[in-house]
Amino acid sequence: MRVRTIFYVLVIVCVAGFAMSNWDVPDRHSYIVQAASLEQARAAVEGLDGEVTHELGIINSVGARLSERQVIALREAEGVRRVYEDRSVGVDTNANCDLSAARDLVFGEDEIQWLVTNNGTADLYLSDITVFWPKKNKRLERLRFANNSLYSGEKKGVSATFDLATMEVADNTVKLAPGESKYIEVDYNEDVSTNQEDYEIRLFFGEGCTIDYPLPPPLPFEGDSDTDAKRTYIASLVGADALHWAGYTGAGVGVAVIDTGIWAKDGKSKYLLEKGSNGTERIVAHYDAIDDQSRDNKFNSDKNGHGSHIASVLLSSRHKDSEYNGVAPDVDLVAVKAFDRDGIGTYANAIRAIDWVVANKDTYGIRVVNLSFSAEPSSFYWDDPLNQAVMAMWRDGLVVVASAGNTGPAPMTIGAPGNVPYVITVGAMTDSVSPGDWTDDTLASFSSAGPTIEAFVKPEVVAPGGHVRGMMEKNNKIATDYPHFHDGDAYYTMSGTSQATAVVSGAAALLLEAQPWLNPDQVKCKLMQTARPALNAEGQMAYSVFQQGAGMVDAEAAVNGTTYDCANVGLDVNADLAGTTHYRGPANRDATGNYYIETVSGHSWNGSFNASPNGYLFSGGMLWNDGMLWNDGMLWNDGMLWNDGMLWNDGMLWNDSVSINVWVEQE
Repeated sequence: MRVRTIFYVLVIVCVAGFAMSNWDVPDRHSYIVQAASLEQARAAVEGLDGEVTHELGIINSVGARLSERQVIALREAEGVRRVYEDRSVGVDTNANCDLSAARDLVFGEDEIQWLVTNNGTADLYLSDITVFWPKKNKRLERLRFANNSLYSGEKKGVSATFDLATMEVADNTVKLAPGESKYIEVDYNEDVSTNQEDYEIRLFFGEGCTIDYPLPPPLPFEGDSDTDAKRTYIASLVGADALHWAGYTGAGVGVAVIDTGIWAKDGKSKYLLEKGSNGTERIVAHYDAIDDQSRDNKFNSDKNGHGSHIASVLLSSRHKDSEYNGVAPDVDLVAVKAFDRDGIGTYANAIRAIDWVVANKDTYGIRVVNLSFSAEPSSFYWDDPLNQAVMAMWRDGLVVVASAGNTGPAPMTIGAPGNVPYVITVGAMTDSVSPGDWTDDTLASFSSAGPTIEAFVKPEVVAPGGHVRGMMEKNNKIATDYPHFHDGDAYYTMSGTSQATAVVSGAAALLLEAQPWLNPDQVKCKLMQTARPALNAEGQMAYSVFQQGAGMVDAEAAVNGTTYDCANVGLDVNADLAGTTHYRGPANRDATGNYYIETVSGHSWNGSFNASPNGYLFSGGMLWNDGMLWNDGMLWNDGMLWNDGMLWNDGMLWNDSVSINVWVEQE
C-alpha cells in the first residue's frame, strides 16, 4: 500500500512539474476527466493547473475547464482513464420543429389543399406523406407541394403513404424554409367530398418534425371541478384510477424528477404541485445542480415549464370527476434542476444531479428517478459518462425511467440515456383525442424506435404521450413560445415521450407503494410482463417490439402480476460499470434490412410505420409465448451484424445537444 501511495505521489509531482512550464491557455473548454477515483481525477487536473468545476464521484470523475494542451497531457497521464468533451444537455423541445398549419382544408373541384408554415429557424425537408380520403373521391392521381409534382399515377383505396426518399424527389421541391408557407395539394379523379372530417394528412420531415391534419381542438377545454381543475384522463388510460380507489396513491415513495425545476408557490398555490391529496407539503427536497445548492422546498425554479409539466403528469393531486390528474398523486417529490430556461444544460450538470440523487436517496426515500431528456448516442452505451451515471443509479437500487426520444418513427433512433439496456425506456402512444375509445389508439409517429446500436430492443413499454394536459405557468418559455396550447390559467397541452415517461414513473411509484420490497429489475419485469401490446383487427401485432416494446403500461395489472424475474436476464451492471464485461442484445438485421429477434418468431420489422386512420386496440394480455427474450443480454464480442457498421471510434465527439425531449406537434 505504501509503495502504491508513493507511486501516485510521484505521478502527481511529475504532472505538476509539467504544469509549471509556460502553459498557453487563452481558450479553455469544459471536459469530464475520469480516473480510478474522484481524488485521482482531481489531482491530475490540478497538477496541470486545470480548473475543477464539478465533483462527479458517481463515475470517479471531475468536470474541468482545460486548454487543448492540458487535454493532450491528461490523455497521456498515468491513471487517467478517459477525457470526455462535456456535451451540452437539455430537455427535448426541438426548437426547429415549430410548424403550424391551417385548421381547415381548401377544396377545389377535384382537389384538396392544406397550408403548412415553418415558424422555426432551420430548413425542413419533407420525407414522408400519408393521406386518407373518403371512398367518394375514388383514386388519388397527383400529389404536389407548392405546385412541385411529387407523385403522378393511380393510388386506389382510401389511403396512401409516400416515401419521398425512395421516389428520387429533388430537395428543392420538398424544402420548407424558415417563415415559408406552402400548400400540400392532392388531386383525385372524381369530385371531392367537401366534408372536412373525411380527410387526414400526416407530414413527416427529415429533421424529426411532424404535423397532422386535423389539428388538435383549440384550447381551452371544457370542464371543471375543485374550482378550476380539468380532467386529463391519464390515470384511467393506464389503470391507475383503479389503484387510487384501492388506496394506492404513491404515498411514501420518493420520486426524483431531473429536469428544468418545479412550479411551486410558497404553499399558497391552488395548483397543488407542492401538495398531496390531503393538502400537506410533499416537495421534500429541491436541489439546483447548475448552481450546486439546495433550494427552499417552495422555491419556484422552473422558467422553462417542461419540468413542471412532467411533474404534473406524474403527481398532480388535482382531480375532476373523482379522478386524479396525476398517476401517483401522493408521492414525495424531489425536484432536481439540471436545465436552464432554454431547457439546455451540460453533461457535467446532469451527472452532478444524478450524483446528488444517489447520495441523498436514503435521506429522502428516493425509489424512482424520472429522466425526460435525451441525445443522439455518440458512443457505445457503456462509454458514455452520462450513461455510466445512470447505470450507477440502477446498481444502487433506483428505478430509472427514461424517455425514448422524439426522433421516430425510423428504427435505431433511441436516444441516450434511454439506450442503457438496464433502465425502463418509454415510447409514446396517443388516444387520438378520444380517451373513452381504446380502439382508435395508435403509436405516436414521433416516438423513437429501436433497436439500439448494441442490438437491444427498446423501448420497453409505451404510455400516453399525445396531447397530454398538464400544468405549466403561462409565463414559462415553452408557454410563451407556443401560447396557443395554454389555457390562460394553469394547464398546458403538450406531446412527447417526456410525458409518457412521467406516466411510467408514476406507475412504478404505485407498484413500489404496493410492493416496497421490489428491486429495479423486478419493477421493470412487472411493468413489461403486464403491458398491453397494440393489436390489429386480426389480433396480430400492430407494431413491432422495436416500436412498442411490450405494449402500453397497465399500473393495476402490474400490481396484480405474479412474474418478477423476467427483466435484464444475463446482465451484470457491476461488471458493466467495472469495464470487465459489456453486452449486446438479441436483435439482428437481415440482408434486406429487416430487423428481427431470432428466438421470437413472426416479429420481423422493415422499419415502416403503421399509420391507420382507425387506430388499434391495446389488448389486455401478452402475446409473447417465448417470454421476455428481448431483455436478455449476450457478451459483447466486438462484432455486430449491422450491415453499415459502427459510426464512431474511441474518440468522444460530443457535438450535439442533450435536451428535454424535443417539441413535437400535438398528436
